[in-house]
Amino acid sequence: MSAAPVADTEPARTTHPAGGSTLPVLSWDARPADATVVALVMHGGAVDGLEVNRPWSHNVARLVPFARALKRVPGPLAVARLRFRVRGWNEHAMPVEDARWALDEVRAAYPGVPIALVGHSMGGRVALFVGDDPAVRLVVGLAPWVEPGDPHPGAGTRTVLIHGDRDVICSLARTRAAVEQMQAEGLDASLVRVARADHAMLVRSRLWTALVTEVVAATFARELGSTGEPRSGPIGAVVANVVHSGGATLDV
Repeated sequence: MSAAPVADTEPARTTHPAGGSTLPVLSWDARPADATVVALVMHGGAVDGLEVNRPWSHNVARLVPFARALKRVPGPLAVARLRFRVRGWNEHAMPVEDARWALDEVRAAYPGVPIALVGHSMGGRVALFVGDDPAVRLVVGLAPWVEPGDPHPGAGTRTVLIHGDRDVICSLARTRAAVEQMQAEGLDASLVRVARADHAMLVRSRLWTALVTEVVAATFARELGSTGEPRSGPIGAVVANVVHSGGATLDV
């Protein structure tokens, strides 16, 4: 029998049990005992690929600043990062299995606590797939990989997809179509288009980080014990629209 997946409080590491298989890893950046919200951060990947994800892999490391920024959100917010077993989606949606496991781990650590999913690229696609989990109340997709016919979160879950208008890796048009479909079904779904931004989120990186942290903070204001009032200025205006409109398409 192979070893169980690893949940740790140390820097993320990959476990190789007997037989050479690879396991997902859940690493906690913030784990307050009294957490009222958990943010689960998921990195990107590729269409195909069995390469093992390492802590220093660029697709994994790119999401570390977002986890660190979420850790600074005021209030009892727990933050965890999921490292998928391998780099690729690989036809059988391997990272979705990893995410389902991670959600079980989060639930075991914080029973009954709502969860925010934050995923980049392939991680954004995974977030849409597992957004039907009853504990998930917010899905934030960053430059998400979206395919026609993909599932999406249902009623009771807010979906916010943030996409750069210069992304040449994942399609902004498909992201827009997914949001429009959700809005047509009466779901709370918003698209935020980031001008001059690329897939890696390196252009206007502070804006990307601020949008994520403020959407999470405003969505869970009651649970985190805050007023829920976004900052002033363009970012605050976008976040206020996302939180109060029930679904919008916005540019920043």
